[in-house]
This record gives sequence, C-alpha cells and structure tokens, in this order.
Amino acid sequence: MDYHVSSKVEKRGVLVGILLGNAYKRQNNFYIQHPAFQADYVLFKQRLLEQITQKPVSLYSRFTKNGARLLCLEPKLIPLIRVLVKKRFPGGTQKITREILELLTMPGIALWFLDKGSKSLKKNGKIHSVEITLNTRISQAENELIIAYFSEVWEIKWGLIKGKNSYRLRMGTKAGKEFLERIRPYVPETMLYKVETETSSNVTATT
Repeated sequence: MDYHVSSKVEKRGVLVGILLGNAYKRQNNFYIQHPAFQADYVLFKQRLLEQITQKPVSLYSRFTKNGARLLCLEPKLIPLIRVLVKKRFPGGTQKITREILELLTMPGIALWFLDKGSKSLKKNGKIHSVEITLNTRISQAENELIIAYFSEVWEIKWGLIKGKNSYRLRMGTKAGKEFLERIRPYVPETMLYKVETETSSNVTATT
C-alpha cells in the first residue's frame, strides 16, 4: 500500500475521498468518526492527514446515546481543506457534484469505499456470487452523476438500486471483483476484509 501525498493533486484526491466518506462539517473544517473497533483504521487516517497537513491531528472519543464509543479525528485547518469543505458542503449541506468528483484519485476512491462500501459473498463449495454496494444514500440524480463519472473517467460500471428512502450503487460479480482489485493497493491491512473475495462461510456481508 502506497499513498503518495506530496503533490496538490494527490492531497486533493485523498481529502475528497475522506470527505465523501465518514466526514462531517464543522465550521470551515471537518471531522471524521468511526466505531471504536476500527481504531487501527482511524490511526491510519490520522497519519495520512498529518502527512497532508504537516500538522498534528487531534484524536478523541465521544459516546452515542446508546453508550457506543466513537473515535473522532479533526485535522488542523489548512487552505486546501477550507476550499474542499466548501465544495463538499455548499451552503452547509452535503452535495456531490461532478466538480468535486473530478478531483478524486484512486486512493481517494478506495477510502470512499472503505467508509461507505459493503460486500456480500455467496458460497456453495466455492464463491459463485459477489455483490458490491456503495451506500451513498442520496438522490437518484446525484447517484446518476456518480455513475456517469465512474464510467467516463475510470471505466468502472455501477448500477443503481433503490432503498426505502434513497438510492445507492451496486456491482455484480465480474465488475465487483475488478473494482476491488483496483482499489486493493490502497487498502490498509486492517481493512483488507473489505476487498477480499474468499471466505469460509456460506454468506458473508461486510460494511
């Protein structure tokens, strides 16, 4: 796994991937939160953000109403973050535009999937079905924008499925395996389970 964040293009690509994942707006900045069992992944993100900002990144805990512990990161505000947060949260609300998608790199796409993606494997002696989902949970129009971007820029084909109140993206076996192989070089060891397509159980779903 090799994340290069020395250039502005590389820094933007990674930050956009993070902002499309488990990131939330706080004034002109953002913070990230993950469940405590993903501590190693949080530390990986902390190191990555420190490389980008060249400043220490604060790590702290908070608890949900149900008592679940969450680990949170908040980087120091730098001009690049200020610009990208404004693009991701115009008017203070989340929005996905072609403009911000065009800033993604493959490492950023990997981070987006690690936060918002899931995988389902079905096995009967050997793997015979793989379903990959990107849980965007946004409007049909925004999802169609994402589908067009991936198809035109990366030749990655997503389909659209409807949930109760929103839409998300999915891939079947062939496209899904190809996608996971493309992002695998950018997946930290602690999160490899998200991209592996071998399992000893009959049905496995990961989030």
